Amino acid sequence: MIPNILATLRGYGKGYVHKSDASVMIQPMFPAANLAIRRSALDEVGPFDTLCRTSGEDNDLCIRMLRTRWELFYEERAVVRHKHRSSLKGLLKQWHGYGTFHPHIFKKHTPKCLEVVYHNDRSLLSWSSRRFHRILGIPVPFPMLVFITPFYVLHAFLGLLLLTLLMDGTSGGDRLRGGPGVWLYYSAGPFLRNCIGKRDLRWFPFAALRYLVNWVFVLSAFWAGVKIGVIYLGCTRGGECR
Repeated sequence: MIPNILATLRGYGKGYVHKSDASVMIQPMFPAANLAIRRSALDEVGPFDTLCRTSGEDNDLCIRMLRTRWELFYEERAVVRHKHRSSLKGLLKQWHGYGTFHPHIFKKHTPKCLEVVYHNDRSLLSWSSRRFHRILGIPVPFPMLVFITPFYVLHAFLGLLLLTLLMDGTSGGDRLRGGPGVWLYYSAGPFLRNCIGKRDLRWFPFAALRYLVNWVFVLSAFWAGVKIGVIYLGCTRGGECR
């Protein structure tokens, strides 16, 4: 699911949002904290899913609405004020809750298949369902979803680099080490671009916090999925660090 709500709304722009016909997990959605719903729409599609205790109830409702005649409309003039988390513990608990119920939604709305979803635009402002593409969807014995984002690419090359270091002294390790090192640098760009490109270390604590939040979200979603028979490598924020 797409956790970067603010940039998602910027990507859609005002008016009716674009429906995605590729995958249920890249449908547009609005968070319930910023959402007004017609009573007639709720009467038709049903209330919130009470199994989603900490998150996901808004995703599920938007998915069900977009399968009917109802549309989602973004009103840019509306103003909503929120009280944000003021501690690291509170922030991590919030993102743990975000990840916990996404596998439930995927299993609820998707047949047993392997879906691989790719985001092909590095711009944060285009982080919307229109920029996601399902590049694979094949039947498998249980539901599986993999988002290919810079976060996963970064750790794939990190793992490969560590493997070459373990092969230190071998001809294979010497040949392979340069490639993963270069790709590791470039794949880390979405998290550290402002720190590296602008030489502004004030952004480094934000990048570190964002990295930690991504891990909490990914691990929470993966473990919650395992408990219900789903392999879920969820979407992480993949735009620039700003």
